[in-house]
Amino acid sequence: MLDRYEDQLQELNGLLKTLGDSIVEAANEAESGVNTLTCKNFESAKDILKNSEINANEIDQNILKTFALFEPEAVELRELVAYLKITSEIVRLSDNIKSFSRRMRGYINSEVDFTVVQEYSNLLAKSAFNSISFAIESLHVKDKEDITDLYRKVCVEESKTDDLYSILEKNIMTDLCKDIEKSAESIEILSTMRKLERMADRSVNITKLMLFARKGGEIKHFG
Repeated sequence: MLDRYEDQLQELNGLLKTLGDSIVEAANEAESGVNTLTCKNFESAKDILKNSEINANEIDQNILKTFALFEPEAVELRELVAYLKITSEIVRLSDNIKSFSRRMRGYINSEVDFTVVQEYSNLLAKSAFNSISFAIESLHVKDKEDITDLYRKVCVEESKTDDLYSILEKNIMTDLCKDIEKSAESIEILSTMRKLERMADRSVNITKLMLFARKGGEIKHFG
């Protein structure tokens, strides 16, 4: 029974790793797109994630099958519950990346002058995508201290996204007052940048859930 359970867990971890790797790969493409304002990178990010929801559903089915077959307890139960909630966060994270990439591609193909906000948008994207990398890394770490360290790193990046978004919002609103005709364009850009901030929030939730899986506690405190 133990060998069968380990095989099932190994299959689950493999699926989760594949999904996580695709998220990081898409995030890297999107970050390159922000830095270079190249449509090809954003198209690539969307293509990488086209099956993310299907893959997440497959993981959920494997988790439910594991519950039914083995009735795990204690640490194993905690880990599976965390994974079940994490797949939901990853799907939302994937949606954020795809929506962000679609909007950025639209700006590049239009007459929107995105370069005026590129300095802070580059920094904002870097912190958001760093947080994603740390969060996905936490899925494959067993040591409690290493998980705690990754959680701290994600929180630092998330805090940076909050600060950078606030600066960007202030700058855009200041420019808006100078040129009211560009109000719709400016607000849409700000809405797009907000998606980067949300990506960082999702990353915090994922890492908190892995903290729950490894250290225990009450799940209501972890996402």
